[in-house]
Amino acid sequence: FLCWQSEIVAEYKRVDQFIMHCFMPSVQNIDQIASAAKMDMMAVNIYHGQQDDLTGNEIAFAGDYFRSVKGNNYLVTETNAQTIGWTSKTQQPPYPGQMRQNVYAHIGSGANMVEYWHWHSIHYGQEIYWKGVLSHALQADRAYAEVSETAHELQKFGTKLVNLRKENEVAILFSHDSHDALNFMPFNGSGPDWSESTNNAYRNQLVAQFHKVLYQHNIGVDFIFPQNLDLAKYKLVIIPSLYVASDHLLEQINEYIRNGGHVIMQFKSGFSDENSMVRPVIAPGPLREACGFYYQEFSNIKTLPLKDNPFEVEENSATDWMEYIIPETAEVLAYYDHPYFSAYPAVTINEYGKGTLLYEGSIFSDQIQTKIIQEAIIRAGIENPDHQFAWPLIAKSGINEEKNAVHFYYNYSSAAIEFVYPHSAGEELVTEESIEKGALLSVAPWDVLIVEENGTR
Repeated sequence: FLCWQSEIVAEYKRVDQFIMHCFMPSVQNIDQIASAAKMDMMAVNIYHGQQDDLTGNEIAFAGDYFRSVKGNNYLVTETNAQTIGWTSKTQQPPYPGQMRQNVYAHIGSGANMVEYWHWHSIHYGQEIYWKGVLSHALQADRAYAEVSETAHELQKFGTKLVNLRKENEVAILFSHDSHDALNFMPFNGSGPDWSESTNNAYRNQLVAQFHKVLYQHNIGVDFIFPQNLDLAKYKLVIIPSLYVASDHLLEQINEYIRNGGHVIMQFKSGFSDENSMVRPVIAPGPLREACGFYYQEFSNIKTLPLKDNPFEVEENSATDWMEYIIPETAEVLAYYDHPYFSAYPAVTINEYGKGTLLYEGSIFSDQIQTKIIQEAIIRAGIENPDHQFAWPLIAKSGINEEKNAVHFYYNYSSAAIEFVYPHSAGEELVTEESIEKGALLSVAPWDVLIVEENGTR
């Protein structure tokens, strides 16, 4: 339907006009790759928590995802102005600084425009409490003043932030087919069998956890898709449960690893073919040699610890799923702590050709996932001085049209944060102050610093 509409618009639009559609980042029952094939640009509506619930996670996820769909910058066609909610039960007016910080959070992820829903708060109907830039009195107030401040800043230096190019070395492989199949045949969640699943575990639990850990540890990431797979651009590829995949797709992954790529792969990968038919071979099918193990049995599990706490974390837990993995060439990194399941690995790593494949046989805590990803970053030889920082100090970077690196530092807390600036010398765009490498900087609560390096390219 969206492609059909795009074709109609293309017949009539002027050469200076473009085709786009405003997608919702949490809705994955639309294949954005297919439905945006005839569009020129992606646009997205991003809503999120405010006050102490503002983390930047939703902004970063949506930005990374929709920037990756067309491989280019995108538009934010709707986002929080003041409060949101179809009733008055969830009213969270942003703290001072949050509206301005949000604009720069979108831009730091690759947005070329930030547009609010809506200009003024409406006085009747379903969205009375979905407030706009102006409140119901239609008078300039605190929110209006912050929007105005931000707009005047962008009037001065916005040309330095538009069309930012991201150069990431990590990618998450997102499979709409696996998402659909795991919703139809879920591996966790409550409710009777054969009821319509609203669990969305693939997107909201598996993919979201990987992205959150990367985001909160300042590791830049793109999304890649089976339809136009380009693995060679990346040093580390993270593959959430790739339950539906053709032999060709799995061989592309095998070749990537043989040629020196590094992969983190999750349970259920390779189990079914492109038609969601279970392969009539020992799992994980065509991935067996790259994984370095095989299995035929699997089990749902409740929360289990890992034996001897191999990742040395407080939240030493696995949950929902495990496979009876029998190693062949793989090295075991963790076992379950259980009277019967302890014979089977929870985490393995296998050298295959010039690369490695780390396999996760279960869902692990954020702390375990963080350790696994941080070790993989080192193994893949990915270096960025911003990796030393972690949420609530968030860092994003890009290359502007003047070929200069631009670094954003966001403080997602109500206390000032000090840090040592680790990049080449530049200028902080808001204050116009010179910043030297090694300078001690301070980010005020719910604020952002933006440093453009001096002629780096």
